[in-house]
Amino acid sequence: MKIYKAAIIGLGPSGLAVNKILYGDSPDDVIAFENEDINKRDNYFGFWLTEWMKPFENIIEKKWHQWTIGNKNINIIHTSSDKPYCVISFKKWKDFCLETNSKLEIKNKKVAKYFPIKNYFKVITDDNTEYYAEKIYDSRSTKEKKGELLQHFYGINITVPDNTFNENELTLMYFTGEKNLLHFMYILPFSHNKALVESTVFSKDIFNNSWYREKIYKYLNQKNIVEFKETSVEKGIIPMFIAAEKNPSNPNIFNIGIRGGACKPSTGYAFAFLIKQIQLLKYSKKNSVNIHKYLERKMDKIFINFLKNNYEDGRSFINLASNLNGNEFQSFMMGYSNLFTKFKIIKSMPKLQFIKELFK
Repeated sequence: MKIYKAAIIGLGPSGLAVNKILYGDSPDDVIAFENEDINKRDNYFGFWLTEWMKPFENIIEKKWHQWTIGNKNINIIHTSSDKPYCVISFKKWKDFCLETNSKLEIKNKKVAKYFPIKNYFKVITDDNTEYYAEKIYDSRSTKEKKGELLQHFYGINITVPDNTFNENELTLMYFTGEKNLLHFMYILPFSHNKALVESTVFSKDIFNNSWYREKIYKYLNQKNIVEFKETSVEKGIIPMFIAAEKNPSNPNIFNIGIRGGACKPSTGYAFAFLIKQIQLLKYSKKNSVNIHKYLERKMDKIFINFLKNNYEDGRSFINLASNLNGNEFQSFMMGYSNLFTKFKIIKSMPKLQFIKELFK
């Protein structure tokens, strides 16, 4: 009977990070369970270049030192010389994390259950096959919950005629002013003729692909981009609620990723926090770590409740962007803003509504 050093359930970005960051320098046998073909997945993860993400600079696809937030009437421009906005593709991250000294065995199976036996775990897959491991890293999570907000998106990668895009300026949020719906366009110009154009919504319900496509085509038409070729699509759902499971009592079970509370719910940013979580676990003697500070979590909760209970068309985000500079804005988005920046954030929000949410 073979007993693996660790079993990773789910080979998304956090599961891959476990293989690279925790076991990459060891000769240990590790097993991973993923019921989808990760070789067919390729999407982009966005983040600002924080200190904890600098070790991965060599696999960053592109950096932008300037980004915009606005609508048809206003356009806020932010810049940062040392904290650019960056993207890494899932493919690059996967290849990077699979290049290790550890011996990773991937099973394209779904885990049905696992439980401890003596000083290791028995893992049973849905085809009733049994595997054994000393530690469990579980990334399975609930991304949808009745009555809770979700960030859901659909994007197309396109090629266009030369010099269509300004490749040095990222459109982070362009609010389209949909009726009773928070919707914005997100544009990653990789070059003057290649870009990801994405439709993003904060709401409780997911839409059909055709809905997002209609918004994308409308936006492109408004920008006089009528000639383009689609090369690929990407879509996803990120919970805008605390999706963390209760910390396991068994010290050898680790909830990771969204399941471990890594996502920042007020913004939907996840990737960089997933990586930070694994980095912190590497040097922790516990099976869980706090990625977000208490005050950040409290402010997130208030803001999420505000979005759930009030109509928001993007004006709060635009007000926020107009009151912060680029470095302050990215520090808020990446969860490490100082008290002065937090004060400016609170000051930019609708006062009455936020006071109501504070005392709920």
